[in-house]
Amino acid sequence: HEMIVQEERVRHFCPGWEDGLEGGNAISIPVILKYGNEWMKKEVLPPLIMGDTVSCLSITEAYAGSDVAAIRTTAKKDASGENYIVSGTKKWITAGQYSDWFVTAVRTGGQKAAGVSMMLVPKSDQVICSKIKTKYSSAAGTVFIAYEDAVVPKKCLFGQEGKGFQIIMSNFNHERWMICVSNMARARMCTEETFKWAMQRKIFGTKLVEQAVIREKLAQMFSALETVTALQYEVTYSMCQKGSQSPLLGGRIALLKYTVTRSCHLIADNAVQILGGRGVTRTGMGRIVEAFHRVYKIPAVYGGSEEILADLAVRMAIKAFPAEAKL
Repeated sequence: HEMIVQEERVRHFCPGWEDGLEGGNAISIPVILKYGNEWMKKEVLPPLIMGDTVSCLSITEAYAGSDVAAIRTTAKKDASGENYIVSGTKKWITAGQYSDWFVTAVRTGGQKAAGVSMMLVPKSDQVICSKIKTKYSSAAGTVFIAYEDAVVPKKCLFGQEGKGFQIIMSNFNHERWMICVSNMARARMCTEETFKWAMQRKIFGTKLVEQAVIREKLAQMFSALETVTALQYEVTYSMCQKGSQSPLLGGRIALLKYTVTRSCHLIADNAVQILGGRGVTRTGMGRIVEAFHRVYKIPAVYGGSEEILADLAVRMAIKAFPAEAKL
């Protein structure tokens, strides 16, 4: 059902507005659902579900993107032992501008993954958000966050200290899948618009689609689109059977996201070549193609970069490789 919701959501083809509308909630609420304690589920979750409040996932830093274990934001207990004092910065946080709650990765212990924890930080004067302008609309509410000794009650900790990295990795499954679904829906719309143009545009006295080189580009687009969609459906079915946060699906979803963003590169490039000047014009018949070409690269970076996810998929395959298998 969520796949259908995500596909229909992007039909507006206003990516920044779409992410600002529910992107923050969609990737942060699953953490509260699976790992939140009872007070979070009773007090925080209902207003989020009703749309009265907003939450965001606050993990990425200027110092740590795909390398989550390298985060520097700290959370240290105060003298009373009842509160954490959160200090540090986060960057490129979607919907942070509108958020009341920040599902935040912090360092409560030593270095690397074992020192990472997850915490639900309420909005306060010590949580300062500054707008960041990216390639798509500022309506996404993307921000730089400064936690300036923010006081956070210890009840806001998810689970135990030092267990944050596992929470983050588990939550990535759903986030990455959601990115794949929405991006492929946009790619399908882009392909549809391109096909329509090729069927109606006349060049050298014939329809554009009569040119063999154009049919080749369309074939590449169709092939990429249908192949990745089939993989997406298979992964979605597996998520329904095993649970969206199953560790068994980590490598499969990583491979899906890598394949999606590589395919979108091809689709966006071919679409612009077929539409010509209209493909680089923000208004008129080429609006959707121009918008897709402008923003398709963003998902290749957030939620785990292409290189990191390709490596993860192969490493998962190596881990499961049977020792007795030989040529």
